[in-house]
Amino acid sequence: MKTSIVKITEYCSYCQADLDFVNSLEEIGLIETSVIDGERFIHEDQLRDLDRYANWHYEMEINIEGIDALRNAVTKIQHLQSEILYLKEKLRMYEP
Repeated sequence: MKTSIVKITEYCSYCQADLDFVNSLEEIGLIETSVIDGERFIHEDQLRDLDRYANWHYEMEINIEGIDALRNAVTKIQHLQSEILYLKEKLRMYEP
């Protein structure tokens, strides 16, 4: 299985994102980058998250700390939704 990577500078240029913004996301652990031949890259599987964080930052004017808090809240909500679905399935076993 081949994993695609995207150069951070190309991402920033294409999406009109600031390189400092991406650096800040990496510093607090929201994304991970790899350095290959002196260039920084992000794995394709993290692009969705990076796009989401960029949207929150640039469209909704949420700062880096707010993005981290919002990501934690969204993760908890998704976990709770999964748990609700699981419990609904278990309850169906007891319905006549």
